[in-house]
Amino acid sequence: MVGFVKGSYITRDACDRGFERMHARDRIGDRLHLLFACIAMVGIGGPVSIVDIAVLPIVVFFLVRVVNTFPIWIHGFGQPVVLCGILLAAWMGVSLLWSSDPSAGLEHMSELRWLAMIGFVYPVIEHRKLLIGCLCFGFFAGNVAQVFDAFNGFGNEWLADRLWHYPERVSGWWDPAVGGSMLVAAVGLYLPIALFGQDWTKARIIGLLGFMVSVAGLIATGTRGAWIAGAGLMLVAVLVGIGTKRWSRKTMVVGGLVAVVVVVIGSAAAWNVQSVADRVTNAKEELARAAEGDYLTSMGVRVSVGRQAIDAGITHPIGGLGAGGFGDWMEQRTPEILDDHSHPHSSILRLLSEQGIPGVLIVVLLVVILMTSSWRCVHQEDRGTLLMGPFYAIVAVILVSAFDSVLLNVNTAALIGALAALSPSYLPMSDSASSMGGDLESTRDIARNGKEQSS
Repeated sequence: MVGFVKGSYITRDACDRGFERMHARDRIGDRLHLLFACIAMVGIGGPVSIVDIAVLPIVVFFLVRVVNTFPIWIHGFGQPVVLCGILLAAWMGVSLLWSSDPSAGLEHMSELRWLAMIGFVYPVIEHRKLLIGCLCFGFFAGNVAQVFDAFNGFGNEWLADRLWHYPERVSGWWDPAVGGSMLVAAVGLYLPIALFGQDWTKARIIGLLGFMVSVAGLIATGTRGAWIAGAGLMLVAVLVGIGTKRWSRKTMVVGGLVAVVVVVIGSAAAWNVQSVADRVTNAKEELARAAEGDYLTSMGVRVSVGRQAIDAGITHPIGGLGAGGFGDWMEQRTPEILDDHSHPHSSILRLLSEQGIPGVLIVVLLVVILMTSSWRCVHQEDRGTLLMGPFYAIVAVILVSAFDSVLLNVNTAALIGALAALSPSYLPMSDSASSMGGDLESTRDIARNGKEQSS
């Protein structure tokens, strides 16, 4: 199992030769493939209506040059994360046999398609640093949309109609809850270079600015679950910094200054401190009412569906309710005003209720694969750079999944696929480009280390 998680079964030498063959046969295709991969990464941060469209060019072009990329696509689609996704899809497919709503289950299964994104991106994974930068740019575009949302499209009616304009919740073109989940991942992308960067380079300054803007945008969404996940992410960063001895006195000073600036900017982005305080106060009041049996509030509904999901998991521990079956379970067991909640607003509770313990174990394996791959594909010297961003973004998504069904929403499911694509189990050793964004010799050393660890 450890070997599977690390992708030890991937033949390193054959993979390297595949990249050399591709570069020798189709250099123009390499450039076009990279262009389409960059477009896909930028599009991940876009509105839900264009996410699939942004990824379509790389899928089509991959099919066009499938002969030239052979056998790279075998190693790409054979990554542990893809195989684990296939296993989860298979179990969900089996659970349709006892699901009360197979059509909803098929819709849920369709979002697992994003885990295959690693296969389409793998031919250009040598440009990992550039692809991470494009993903960051997509999030920045979302932050710009938040600015337009805050000012109601600056008087442009057409633009205003395409933004989520909730009172005191500024989320741009994302749904506020989805926007919170997206932006906590954006915070994770910038976090290592913002807090652990060693030198005051241009990249470090941009990372700090991106980090602060992302935190401000996160606070502005008013998504309380994402706020909690963001706080948890910072705690994880502190623990990792201490454990890896990167949390020096200099870093602590910088981190403290960043925290102060973030609070100020975040409060301004949410219009005023009172609006944030109101969200916290309302949450406390609604939880207190839920404890007394009143579930007709925003938090009360979440408590109710969470309890129903736990009951479903306890009642059907092996197979669950079947993919898509939770909506009917709610209709049968709750008042009419609550029965329109087809999922329990928590990934782990949804899995427990619909796929039972086997589904939960498969996703735990998927999480372990993502965290292991995103950590191991970065050289120790680069742990304070943007290259480490996918690891912290994955941690952020894991934390926020406690408050959001991240595998059901198109934006967050696509983000998971993109982060998985940026975190393969093996990075090729090729002369054409530096997969780690450094010099060629460093890239070769990293690849050799990976081979030695595999052995």
